[in-house]
Amino acid sequence: MEYTLSLALVDFIPVIFSAVGVFLIARMIARLDAMSGQVAYLAAGLITLGGLSKAVWKLIIATTGNDFAVLDNLLFVFLGPGFTLLAGALWHFRGALAGKVSSQRVWLRPFIIIALFGIGAIIARFVQPQERYWVFTLLALTTLANLAVGILLIRQAMQQRLTLAAGLFLFNLIAVFALSGLARVPEQTIALQWVEETINAFAQGAFAFAAWQLSRETAVGKEFAAEVTENTEVFT
Repeated sequence: MEYTLSLALVDFIPVIFSAVGVFLIARMIARLDAMSGQVAYLAAGLITLGGLSKAVWKLIIATTGNDFAVLDNLLFVFLGPGFTLLAGALWHFRGALAGKVSSQRVWLRPFIIIALFGIGAIIARFVQPQERYWVFTLLALTTLANLAVGILLIRQAMQQRLTLAAGLFLFNLIAVFALSGLARVPEQTIALQWVEETINAFAQGAFAFAAWQLSRETAVGKEFAAEVTENTEVFT
């Protein structure tokens, strides 16, 4: 795989946008439910590490020509569990908003899912060490979890009548799947990679902006609800 220095540096832009977005989502969750917030912050950290590992891998290839495959492989090792944990945290967050779900088991389901896919990846690695079936297993986990996160965020934005945020979350989701298709093109020319990087930057930028709007409006709504409740108690 060939990367120019400028292409490798640009790859850090979507990583930064993504990091801003997931940490804003984690902060939004933590404001309402501390336990779910812990899960969300861990998820945000893992997702950011996954993006950074891939970006650093490209930068090393562009500057030295050395291929540290372990950095490339870490992408889905971090992203799969990260998005799974974030989906679990968002599920409990939405339940907490509705007063229906306890956060006591917020860790349980995500860890069971991560463990099942992790065991599958380990088995695939030992049974077929020359193949990349273990990567495909983690890719499947990442894809499903990312889809769940996107759907949960779109539903939350729509329920709060944040049409722009919902549209941007949808755009991000569509772009991610489009990029997955482009990544399968056999000949990854420099021109094609620039197209991919441009789409990725816009997609993650849209995600970060939508996350900011959703986080801000959720915080305002929570403070307004608390104020109304306090005033009601005063006059009763």
